[in-house]
Amino acid sequence: MQREKKKKRYGMAENIHYIYRFLFRRHPRTKLLLAGLILLVTVTPLISNVTVAAAVASVTDNRGVQDFVLRMGAVMLVLCVCSFLRQAALSWSNFYTECVQSRDFLMGLVRKSLDADYENVESQKQQRLLNQASHAVNLFRGGVSKMYQGMPTLISTVVGTVIYSMTISVLDIRILLVILVMTAVGLFMEKRARGVEESLKEERFRSWGRAYYLKREAMSVQNGKDIRIYNMTAWLQDGLLRLGKKDKRLEMKRHISWKLVSVVEVVFIVARDLLAYAILAGQVLDGRMSLAEFTFCLGIVSGISGWIRRMRGSWAALCDGNRMMRDYRKMMDYPNRFLREGGLSAEAVWKEGGAPQIELRNVSFRYEEDGEDILKEISLTIKAGERVALVGHNGAGKSTLVKLLCGFYHPTGGEILVGGHSIEEYNLQDYYRLLGIVFQESNTLPLSITSNVSGECEEDTDTEKVKRCLEQAGLLEDVLRLENGVQTHLTKNFRPDGIELSGGMLQKLMLARALYKDAPVLILDEPTAALDPIAESRVYQEYARIAEGKTAIFISHRLASTRFCDRILFLEDGVIREEGTHEELLQSGGRYAEMFQIQSKYYQEEM
Repeated sequence: MQREKKKKRYGMAENIHYIYRFLFRRHPRTKLLLAGLILLVTVTPLISNVTVAAAVASVTDNRGVQDFVLRMGAVMLVLCVCSFLRQAALSWSNFYTECVQSRDFLMGLVRKSLDADYENVESQKQQRLLNQASHAVNLFRGGVSKMYQGMPTLISTVVGTVIYSMTISVLDIRILLVILVMTAVGLFMEKRARGVEESLKEERFRSWGRAYYLKREAMSVQNGKDIRIYNMTAWLQDGLLRLGKKDKRLEMKRHISWKLVSVVEVVFIVARDLLAYAILAGQVLDGRMSLAEFTFCLGIVSGISGWIRRMRGSWAALCDGNRMMRDYRKMMDYPNRFLREGGLSAEAVWKEGGAPQIELRNVSFRYEEDGEDILKEISLTIKAGERVALVGHNGAGKSTLVKLLCGFYHPTGGEILVGGHSIEEYNLQDYYRLLGIVFQESNTLPLSITSNVSGECEEDTDTEKVKRCLEQAGLLEDVLRLENGVQTHLTKNFRPDGIELSGGMLQKLMLARALYKDAPVLILDEPTAALDPIAESRVYQEYARIAEGKTAIFISHRLASTRFCDRILFLEDGVIREEGTHEELLQSGGRYAEMFQIQSKYYQEEM
């Protein structure tokens, strides 16, 4: 219910207030700047009409060339000054709004995506919301820029339309009635077209997301070998072609709905102009209107189309921007469950008791509300300083358990305690200080090896400590052979001299990262899945050495990590089926013993 209430708050007026609050707080002078811009946008077209009428009056009154030059010079000077001031105000306004858009809105979304609870950004639903929210902060066509540009334009066009309408009503009320009908029908047609566009939005986003995925995978260097060897080119091309055709059909529906708006607008403009010209020409022929007045009135009648068109365009831009801002604010206001302010200090728990105890009390978890439990009422205590191996087949729930321990997800039922306190009592960022984790899939950043190990800027990094950690991880010798040593940059995304690490070197780098952090809880989530069994066994022996004095959890569906652990937990179908030491589980002859016997031959080096 709380989320539904928040959804109803994102109306046009509320979103306008929301974005302008940032602008006026950052740049208070923009209040006067925007007021001046609105005034100049409104007045300048009127001056243009007066200029033409004044020129005709000078000619028809036969006052001479000097009078004509003086009149036109004065009017043109005023027009030039107004045009210059309007352009200057517009440029400064765009500058300030782009600064706020980048600094507050774009960076705000980046901070939110980085700080949000992991479950708030991992699911497909939340990924789609994040993707939609990112459209709001596009610097040129985003929702923020459309609302910043649309609001002053809307105010000025409304004022201009009212002034022109009042002038026309004095001439003949019939012209104004046609214009009012034309405006009402146009707004109705635009609303209908926006409704069609809105109904297609979800399907188009889904189609764009799939096309983006296929393009990214098709151009990935890592996928290039498989694509060529297994002849996946045709499949990728066919997928992109089908998505392109689907998007073309959706775009055609959208295009037709807006084309109808244009057709209706042209019909009404023709009707209005025929009526206006007939009335005005009659007044001139009857001697009730001078030629200069006729010219001025024609400019008013023709000009009101521009005002209405710009008014509707600015309203459409505001509506588009408002839709994007709704997605943006949904993402920004999406609640975090873990604490960011206050909360328990992990450092106090760490220093008081060294490596903390971990306890799971009847922990259950499911990914979907109506889905099946992945973990089912697991109760488990891992003593401080104990080394535990969590093993089982793929899909048994091991990695899910790690995500729960890391605070990436909340248990569907039960609770998790670290150091005697529920992890939800901790300040999340402080809680992360307790954890040193090596995941199965680890990515490097386009930074130096030094920064990849420390997770910090180079000037804040202890380089000697980085080298010690690389040495303990067995990677220093390989790194020092590189031309730039520990300053070598990884990946070629940012620097052409960057390097790509092999699978084994990458795992060692992740180990060095965990060593550098030196957290009291060490979690290894199948970090050696890409290694051969013998190499894996050797790596785990190194992990066992660095786990001394820490509370350590080793997770694998292979059993290289089990012998040096104090206790082994065999997980199957979301529950702990067996528990004991390596020898105890072998003697019991259960599922662990069966799995070990099948795998054991791979851990014996050929003589």
